[in-house]
Amino acid sequence: MNAPLNAARLVERLSTVVGIPVVPYDEDGAVDRDLTVALTERLIRNGVTALTPNGNTGEFYALSPDERRQVLTCVLSARESATTIVAGVGLDLETAIADARFARDSGADAIMVHQPVLPYLAADGWVEYNARVAAAVPDIGVLPYLTHRAVTGTHITRLVERVPNVVGLKYSAPDPVVFATTKAQAPEGLLWIAGLAESYAPAYWQAGARAFTSGLVNLAPAVSLELLTALRRGDYGAAGRVWARIRHFEELRARDGSANNVSVVKEAMHQLGLCRREVRPPSYPLPDALAREVTASMAPWRSAVPEAAGETGVAEVAGERAA
Repeated sequence: MNAPLNAARLVERLSTVVGIPVVPYDEDGAVDRDLTVALTERLIRNGVTALTPNGNTGEFYALSPDERRQVLTCVLSARESATTIVAGVGLDLETAIADARFARDSGADAIMVHQPVLPYLAADGWVEYNARVAAAVPDIGVLPYLTHRAVTGTHITRLVERVPNVVGLKYSAPDPVVFATTKAQAPEGLLWIAGLAESYAPAYWQAGARAFTSGLVNLAPAVSLELLTALRRGDYGAAGRVWARIRHFEELRARDGSANNVSVVKEAMHQLGLCRREVRPPSYPLPDALAREVTASMAPWRSAVPEAAGETGVAEVAGERAA
């Protein structure tokens, strides 16, 4: 059974780089559970203390209900005492609640509620959806995922008043001005996570975010942690230099409406011998020209990848899976 929710402590633990692990597949296209555990251990071994299994970089919408639970169970099995696990949940309300309860019962510290994918999203409906999911798991933290500019700080205030276990938000609307306005309207004490990863982290940090998500950590955790350190110091010059090193890689992920967001990460991991490059539809593997561009984009930070310094373990587990 989970201990009573300590919201302030959870916010403190999540004020960091929140890694979004990929899901590796085996040669038959199934979730590779052993490699999922090994890749999680690699992240933790290299300093990542907060993870969101079943996030977008984890191909949440391409997994079956059973696979989502497999992934969460694998990640939880590799956690250490300092690791904070935020399980991604979503889809229809019944499914989101069932997965939230499974996450709670399995030992997750919090859930991240994916923004509903219905094409007709009302701001009041967003509040209702998240309130019902949060009310189903009052003893763990809840972080809604928000990309819709129509949801304002006023709506967030109403949500927090209904369900106090909402401890923060993953904010992914690509507009720092809207973010600053929304945060100013919302209650104090919430954790704002810059949900568009390292690309937006410096701008959102200046407006009050105190964490950011990352898919890059699957490759080079030290680079993401270097950016976090610079932001915590208020050294925006150093943060800008990190940003410049990863700009090409992150631009590839964002290109064409983020069509290749996961494919770019998996291609890079394949080139490093960490996992296969395969993704599931509606994502699609990169053509050769883009794969070569991924290779070039890694050059500025390739030396920070642990395997470059001789780390073993994951590549051995992957074996021929990365072929």
